Amino acid sequence: MSEQQNKSSPTLVEVFTNFFRAVTRPAVTIIFAAVIAQVVIDGIDAPQWFLALASGCILWWFGDRTVQHIRTKTPMQPGRRDNANQKHSQDEDPDATGKEG
Repeated sequence: MSEQQNKSSPTLVEVFTNFFRAVTRPAVTIIFAAVIAQVVIDGIDAPQWFLALASGCILWWFGDRTVQHIRTKTPMQPGRRDNANQKHSQDEDPDATGKEG
């Protein structure tokens, strides 16, 4: 099955996986954030491994979400790795814009 067909008609497993991810990420993040808040406010003694796991998960998930939003909002040109390289190359090379001078 081609990639275009796969995006237009996802399988049941993909639908379930996306739903499960959409439900569990916010729930786990809220639980982790609530525990961290209680550690800070009430002085509860939580294990260091739990705080490291909670902080890492929260940072990873928000970072992943931010990267996904940036990728969907920023159009990419074929053959380019990222738009930052494209912008810098056009600033450095006036002929890269396609204008004749």
